[in-house]
Amino acid sequence: MKKFIFFYPLSIALLFIFFYWDGSTLAIILNEWQVKLSSQLTSFTLAKDLMQENHIFISPSLTLVIDKSCNGFIPYFFFLGSIIAFPSTLKHKVKWAILGYILLSLLNVFRIWFITQFVMNSQNNFSLAHDYLGNIFLVLSGTLLFVTFIKTRPTT
Repeated sequence: MKKFIFFYPLSIALLFIFFYWDGSTLAIILNEWQVKLSSQLTSFTLAKDLMQENHIFISPSLTLVIDKSCNGFIPYFFFLGSIIAFPSTLKHKVKWAILGYILLSLLNVFRIWFITQFVMNSQNNFSLAHDYLGNIFLVLSGTLLFVTFIKTRPTT
């Protein structure tokens, strides 16, 4: 447990430095790619006239923008940092890193769709939908994935 407590914040720090920080060329490329992927997947869930590139036009006065902070990497990095720091086999970690990326990316698309639907009913709901419900949804999803990772790890 002491190793996990040490390696978890270290893993997260390194993931954010190399794959999220604007000073990293790799991070810029990966985040732009992830924004495009999230936008493309989200476009399949919305009416064609609502979305253009990474913008969702709710009304003339409200546009939702899928940007770096909404591309799904933040919850994925917390999940990935957890599985990197937790003792398990390399094969199990790689499998769950890939599975976690796919699931959290799809769940993020659902979160964006949900926020859009919630805000279309009342624009006053944006803060509730985005800041609370959407973020809680991703935190719980990442936590459940990590618990499943732990419960399915091979016994040594």
